[in-house]
Amino acid sequence: MKIKTLAILGTAFLSLSVMSCDENRNEKEEQEVIEVNAEFEKDRNELRQDLRELNAEIDLKIKELEAKKVNASEEMKVEIEEIQADLREEKTDVEKAMEDVEKATENTWSDVKTSVNKTTRDIEDEWNKFKGNVSDIFDND
Repeated sequence: MKIKTLAILGTAFLSLSVMSCDENRNEKEEQEVIEVNAEFEKDRNELRQDLRELNAEIDLKIKELEAKKVNASEEMKVEIEEIQADLREEKTDVEKAMEDVEKATENTWSDVKTSVNKTTRDIEDEWNKFKGNVSDIFDND
């Protein structure tokens, strides 16, 4: 009889231990999910802000060129319009990237982030070329 009682108590103790481990594991998994979600939101907010700033910078450059076009020669106006067209294409790319960031989920975030980072690097490369072109155009004027 004592053996049965000990066996039942042992089984009950083992069951409680297993349940306790499962609860601890579930709490740990929930904490990891919360941390991943917080990191995702932080990354997404930072990328949103970067894209907004880039978009505003492009808008500003388009407006600056529009103002310079007023006093420019016909030849320079054509060159300015070409640069503005390039900037508008880049602005479209930035807006598309912004949409991708908004639609991103935790499951798609890695791919979206990689794509958006590539887009911004490409735009920054074009931006550096743009700055050189604008300097050349206005230095020759």
